Amino acid sequence: MEPWLGSEFGNPSSLYEEGRRAKAAIDEARETLAGRLGCLFGEIVFTSSGTEAANLAILGAALAHVDGPRRRVLFGAAEHHCVLHCEPLLARLGFRVELVPVDRQARTDLDALERSMGPDVLLGSFMHANNEWGTLQDVEAIGSILQRHGALYLLDAVQTLGSSEFGPRLDTLPVDLIAVSAHKVGGPKGVGALAVRSGIPIRPLIVGGGQEREVRGGTENVAAIIGFAAAVKAIREDDDSFKRAARDRFLGGVGSGFVPSADYTESDTLAGHAHGRFPGLNAESILIVLDRLGVSASSGAACSSGSLEPSHVALSCGWSPAEAAEALRFTFGHQTTLEEAIWAAERVLRAAEQVASARTIA
Repeated sequence: MEPWLGSEFGNPSSLYEEGRRAKAAIDEARETLAGRLGCLFGEIVFTSSGTEAANLAILGAALAHVDGPRRRVLFGAAEHHCVLHCEPLLARLGFRVELVPVDRQARTDLDALERSMGPDVLLGSFMHANNEWGTLQDVEAIGSILQRHGALYLLDAVQTLGSSEFGPRLDTLPVDLIAVSAHKVGGPKGVGALAVRSGIPIRPLIVGGGQEREVRGGTENVAAIIGFAAAVKAIREDDDSFKRAARDRFLGGVGSGFVPSADYTESDTLAGHAHGRFPGLNAESILIVLDRLGVSASSGAACSSGSLEPSHVALSCGWSPAEAAEALRFTFGHQTTLEEAIWAAERVLRAAEQVASARTIA
């Protein structure tokens, strides 16, 4: 990224030499991401984030069909807030949003989805893997239902882009739009992308000089886009095995006191996720102690940090507000060592013991 932050400062929309070099670099990055997502070069639209990519897919599709007969949009009840919070804007455009329930593992209830379908459904948004719990959806089954009724399928694949086992692809999955983000694969924050299957009409949310094939206006963030492509190139086929080994060693270290919210021995969960709770202990109290001990964790989505509301994912899975307040999420990268996983588990147990002791004294 360094040259594009300094000496290579040309505007990719300009015709002079520096601009042409920037444009060529973006084109190369677009080819890299298209290869990873199994789509055509022209089907990639760069955005500022995964959130913008999802917004563009949902609201852009709605704008393109605002005068059509399809007036309903379906979201999984455990979707990311960047999807769920599109509802007020969709309502102003005359669309009705309906939430499809999930099971105890945060997976879409396929029977409920089938019952929700009809000729008036424009689009369904169902994430590839839940960002809090790490559980994967049955994309094939969801896509089959949506396609049978002529509805579009947005796949929020922010969590799975770096997975060698479950990586999202437009050419092999029954999906129409894929939203991804760079920082989930070690790239810079503030850049994402939307893969749009050819022929799917999308109206821009940001208008301007016609960049990104007039789907997303504004001068491109050249350095960030280059960084995104570099991170994608750096994904290794054995990354998942390193994440899973660290995650499993951690779960073994924290023992039976930590109750996982999913069966992480299954193959249909992300390798680097561990979500669960210490029954009877407040997660926020544990996180405060963990921060002092040098362990970075969360009680839900990072973008909801500081919120006093219980996780909507936990509530949608049938947890009580009290149980949701006990939720803890730990994630592991391919560079996390087994020694670090053991070290973290020891400190998590220490934090839980401190909180339990304070609760007993109180």
